[in-house]
Amino acid sequence: MNASRTGKLIVSCCGAAIVVAAAGVVIIGVQSKSRSAPHGGSTSEIVPAKFGPAETGVPANPPSQDGTAGAVLGPVPIQGTEGRLPGGITESLVLQKGETYYGKGEGFFKDGDFASASRYLRAAAEQHPDRFYPAYLLGLSLWKQGKLDEAITSLTSAASLDADSVKARVNLGRVLSDAGSFQEALEAADEAIALDPESSPAHNVRGRALLNLDRKDDGIEAFKTAVEKDATNAYAQNNLGYALIGKGRVAEAVPYLEEAVRLKPDIGYFQNNLGMAYERTGRADQARAAYRKAVEAGGSDHAGPNLARLGGTVDDENITEGAEKSSN
Repeated sequence: MNASRTGKLIVSCCGAAIVVAAAGVVIIGVQSKSRSAPHGGSTSEIVPAKFGPAETGVPANPPSQDGTAGAVLGPVPIQGTEGRLPGGITESLVLQKGETYYGKGEGFFKDGDFASASRYLRAAAEQHPDRFYPAYLLGLSLWKQGKLDEAITSLTSAASLDADSVKARVNLGRVLSDAGSFQEALEAADEAIALDPESSPAHNVRGRALLNLDRKDDGIEAFKTAVEKDATNAYAQNNLGYALIGKGRVAEAVPYLEEAVRLKPDIGYFQNNLGMAYERTGRADQARAAYRKAVEAGGSDHAGPNLARLGGTVDDENITEGAEKSSN
């Protein structure tokens, strides 16, 4: 990314996902047209986006760039091992003998402690501004904390440090979409695709950006490409189903949503979207089953009301029977 584009990428945080109508069909990262519509209205409402491990593109074991830790000899003041960085960034950080900022931050990242990870990774990025992984993992850690502007800055830096990194551009596109900067998200996705045309996540991010830019037909085609490149990409399957529902092609959406929940049955909004597709194609029993699973999985504010509207409850045995039918 050139310097002028980097300057454009510092954006304000906006909504991350959309809910369609009262029943709440959700696509990851799509911006609502209206944020003030009451429940039960015909316009959309913003809900938080959900990202699972497969969506984030986080490396399972990113290579260490600072060496491996030696024997642990007890706490050692930072200035005794790596020196104090300008601005006091390391004042509250503690390393064991042989540890590094990057290694410590990577450990916190893998443990899901993103606040601690970002502190150590920021120190690593300050100390080694020419290294990719500190900037990359710092960007992901900040994203996980909802600090979108800072995440954009860090991931933009990572992308500039590695001109061939697809994952840096894919994740930058995701954060830009979360922040409501959809044209820039599209540019990041296109850069990733130019580097790797076979990247399903890149095509999925492109579809999200296009849909948010109200280019619905182009978005559908991008999602279809994402699914063609990797049929196990549950997020692309869900997003394609959502986009088809938005175009009134509900029956066509059903198999994609069924595949999404088969791949990731514990994502509540996938199940709720499938329930909506079933309901709109006249399959009430299967819709109740999907809504029930959405309630049990959590993560969908609309699944409970949808289930109640169709006369089902979480303990309704008939719903279980419907679930068995829906899997055939």
